[in-house]
Amino acid sequence: MPALTLIRHANLFAPKPLGVKDILIGAGSILAIEDSIDLHGAIPDIEVMDAQGLYCFPGLIDQHVHMAGGGGEGGFHYRTPEISLSHITTAGVTTLVGVLGTDGVTRSTSELLAKARGLDFEGVTTYIYCGAYQVPTRTLTGTPRSDLIHIDKVIGVGEIAISDTRSSHPSEKELAELASEARVGGLLGGKAGVLHLHVGDDDSKLDPLFQVLKKTELPKSVFTPTHVNRNPDLLEDALRYGLEGGFVDVTSGIRPDKHDHVSVKPSKAIRKLLDAGVHPSRITMSSDSNGSSPIFDDKGKLVAMGIGSIATLWEETRDAIVEEDIPVEVAVGIVTRNVARVLKLGHKGHIHAGLDADLLFTDEQYRITHVFAKGRQLVQAAKPIVFGTFENADRVPGAPDSKESSGMPDTKRGRPMISPDEDDPDDFPDPDERQRKSRRPCC
Repeated sequence: MPALTLIRHANLFAPKPLGVKDILIGAGSILAIEDSIDLHGAIPDIEVMDAQGLYCFPGLIDQHVHMAGGGGEGGFHYRTPEISLSHITTAGVTTLVGVLGTDGVTRSTSELLAKARGLDFEGVTTYIYCGAYQVPTRTLTGTPRSDLIHIDKVIGVGEIAISDTRSSHPSEKELAELASEARVGGLLGGKAGVLHLHVGDDDSKLDPLFQVLKKTELPKSVFTPTHVNRNPDLLEDALRYGLEGGFVDVTSGIRPDKHDHVSVKPSKAIRKLLDAGVHPSRITMSSDSNGSSPIFDDKGKLVAMGIGSIATLWEETRDAIVEEDIPVEVAVGIVTRNVARVLKLGHKGHIHAGLDADLLFTDEQYRITHVFAKGRQLVQAAKPIVFGTFENADRVPGAPDSKESSGMPDTKRGRPMISPDEDDPDDFPDPDERQRKSRRPCC
């Protein structure tokens, strides 16, 4: 990665429109934004990118990603896979929050934390929620409050399921206790401390949340109900909640298709919320990426299974701009600035000197072209240029190089090796000594 990157002539939305600007980034941060930046003298390690004709937005923040996989409704073979780095970056996402889901047994919070740390090392910014659908919920240290205080990446509790047949049907008291754990843990740990609520299809809709707020003094800022566009009645409840000052989270991965005839298209749900008077700052959107998307009939039988895609986050943002005529600043703010506000990520969600250099570039048709995360370019000309450690198939033991080699002996396949980071210290600089003392422990 170059020491400095100078981006010239970008049409900048921060997400507020700022016009054509030059942007200087270095050490993972935005160093300067000016009409024109001229660097004088010899600067040996600088890369210049001409962004003429491109829009520049903050990198997207996705607050609901099953980054370590999820699902399992229907059997073990329905467990969804982990997300890969290039899937994240080509979708324009530079910051994401990991969640568990229905399965809090074969999936664990420690597994989620490990995946988050891996993705962080590979190039994007990650956080997680402790917990799963069930109450009592899953934690690392014994309580949600302790997780929030002691574990850097835990910024909230979730996704806790309400109004869903797959939930543990938590009482108002249990929900209030969880919200208090999240709030106090956040206060003591200097974090958002939100309670991220999965809302299902049950007729109770947001009633459990309204009852908790009615009987406690907990602030609405603690709660983030998501999947509010899964049916029109739930969206009406979300509209009411938003008008009363709560945050509502639309799910970009829930949209009508041949199996789903009841959900509200996300961009249209956002339009409806805005038209009803919900303040734009109270609306967010997340993808539910890599989560299972089961379809049940009226008898509870599984009839179809899908998987959420992180690419839907920008797709629905683009549709909000192009099809629903929502102002660019508002639509982009829903997946950047507003999420940063909910999660108290002051260094994210805006383009401003001193903040993280998370940048998303598109052409004039809002097609993603370039992505920078923490100052490093990960997508160029709409193609990923940085991949996760094991993303390339030929690095995975047993992966065939072609269809012709499938099932055939390959003496070269073995166990592919990945070199250590070049910054790792060499304990055995002498090659002969290294050979004598090298071992291969198995599994």
